[in-house]
Amino acid sequence: MESLSTEQKQAYEAVIKGESIFLTGPGGTGKSHLIGLIAQSVPSLAITAMTGCAAILLGHGAKTFHSWAGIGLGKDSAEFIAKKMKSQAKKRWKDTSTLIIDEVSMLTPDLLEMIDKLAKIVRGNNKPMGGLQIVFVGDFLQLPPVARSGNVKFAFESPVWWEIIKQTVQLKRVFRQKDPVFQGILDEARVGELSAESLTTLKTRCDLSWDHEPIQPTLLFSRNVQVDSINKANIDSLEGETHVYRARFPSGQALPDDIGFVPELTLKVGAQVMLVTNLDQNKGLVNGSRGVVVQFIKESTRDVLTGEDVTDGISYPVVRFRNGRMETMKYHSWNELFVQQVPLRLAYALTIHKAQGATLDCALIDIGPSTFEYGQAYVALSRVKSIDSLYVHEVSAGAFRAHPLVKKFYAGTYAQPPPRAPEPVASAMNIPSVKRITPISGKKAMYGFDGEEVSEPPPKQASLKDYFGIPPPKKETDKPARNGAPWKDEEVIKMLIAIRKKKTIKEIADIHERTSGGIHSKLKGLAVDYFYNDEKPISEIEKITGLSGKVIQEAVDKKKPATS
Repeated sequence: MESLSTEQKQAYEAVIKGESIFLTGPGGTGKSHLIGLIAQSVPSLAITAMTGCAAILLGHGAKTFHSWAGIGLGKDSAEFIAKKMKSQAKKRWKDTSTLIIDEVSMLTPDLLEMIDKLAKIVRGNNKPMGGLQIVFVGDFLQLPPVARSGNVKFAFESPVWWEIIKQTVQLKRVFRQKDPVFQGILDEARVGELSAESLTTLKTRCDLSWDHEPIQPTLLFSRNVQVDSINKANIDSLEGETHVYRARFPSGQALPDDIGFVPELTLKVGAQVMLVTNLDQNKGLVNGSRGVVVQFIKESTRDVLTGEDVTDGISYPVVRFRNGRMETMKYHSWNELFVQQVPLRLAYALTIHKAQGATLDCALIDIGPSTFEYGQAYVALSRVKSIDSLYVHEVSAGAFRAHPLVKKFYAGTYAQPPPRAPEPVASAMNIPSVKRITPISGKKAMYGFDGEEVSEPPPKQASLKDYFGIPPPKKETDKPARNGAPWKDEEVIKMLIAIRKKKTIKEIADIHERTSGGIHSKLKGLAVDYFYNDEKPISEIEKITGLSGKVIQEAVDKKKPATS
């Protein structure tokens, strides 16, 4: 505790007292370190992050918030999610007293309002977040939430934020960078106000040669396409044997899209690599540590029964890191994801998004006109420890931008939204349950509400989600069903019942006056909804839709959410 800054102690004491706080500050101020101390002191604590990368870096059993909360993609209403939520997720909500959410800058106002309502329903408590103590962690001056519409919204724009958070603690002491000149540049860059002097200093880092460096700087770019092509071209140019390492995880488990490691890692001798986990901080081997593969070896272990040396047959990479240490890199376990992988990635190039949270030994950054997002130039610049380890491809004063609303928020001049009018919390019990009905008088089993037998598709007010766990389609017109026309709930249920009756696609198409292709397309869409929204296994989706596992997997892969 003696090594903590004044602000870190203030935040720690507030959390111990049970206050809900927002912990913020520039990169390198020890936010993650403080989370670790809180984890050792607070009982019934859950640690989550808005991205898979951040969750992995936090450790302490951290999970992505969506996974911990059991909300799938978080697109449905709170009432509906509460109704469909699995018992394990409900238990997590009820058993937790304090919830940490890291990278809160990626949390949208809509999602914040939904989870606030969900917490009230599941916990049976009408206080903000159902009475949970909340610790939001992050920096709104870094990368903003993903907004496909281009209209960025921040969590603090919701009145729910102000109902939850009673104290904001901004960490000021930077531990990552020791050079006061470089720290001054970072302070200006964070708020998007780069001085002429700082710009001149950064320009001195342009056009420098790194040929004398055995470990080359990592190129940080804003777009994935640049990164992928650079990494592939460099690994392909190396001679020698190729070694491929594939992530190990339980059959049927889907990996998050924003994990920090690579599912399939290709290496050769001479490959420039980066460590993607905090392997051994005492040895200086942390997330972002740079190195080069010098050889591959098969390590043996002594069999306790026979006394003989045995190997697992795998040739592991030996990496010489920039600090001079040599390490054999074996499979590393991320227990919170039930995944094992060699904790390296190619480091010729990296996206600025992927670098967020990492501390790089050396980097070549592009902070010119192509840097297109608020906070992106600052995140790139703050990844390195000192200006001596910084190489600049291009620099432009216009690249350093901070969102105007965020600047007002941190300056204390943001006009917070008015409080919400009190409203009754909807109960998940108001949604009728659906049961499989025991056949009577020789009729085949159908589906109905709370024991009511039906032999036809459900009435109009019945939700398609209640019947088959599928989100309802968009509002429909009164046009008759035909190929290309919107699908009504009754039609979809009728189609799925026909699937259960082993009807062919052609027979179903004739019934609905649609083409076989239209039926097939609709079934694939439903399969994707099942997989991403309800997290159903493919084997179960096969039974419901009648599609093969291969077809479902292809449909799921095509609709995989985009990443940076």
